Amino acid sequence: MITNLRAGLALRALLLCGSAFLLAACVADGQQSDGAQEVVATKQPRQATYNCGDEGAISVENFSSSVRLVEAEGDSYELPASPPTQTSRYGEGGLALVVEGREALWMKAGSEPLTCIR
Repeated sequence: MITNLRAGLALRALLLCGSAFLLAACVADGQQSDGAQEVVATKQPRQATYNCGDEGAISVENFSSSVRLVEAEGDSYELPASPPTQTSRYGEGGLALVVEGREALWMKAGSEPLTCIR
């Protein structure tokens, strides 16, 4: 019974991460009236720490085409841009990071998504 509950929770978290990637991929950056895409980019700092409330903090080192994320517990992840031309969405497998302005949304399969503030 507990195994089925854990499997259900893990599947739900994985579907949530997949849905977030799908939704992010469907949102356009914007269109100009002549049909050309307008590039809207917010320059993110090379290194930043985001406060995630009671869940601690995450540190993000931004390389533009990838990020290195370190959780408060010391777990470290290298995440590529997703898609490769993106500069605010990173992830692979069951991990995803979306950075917008001073906020970062950190999603990890099997865990509740965290909204963190720089």
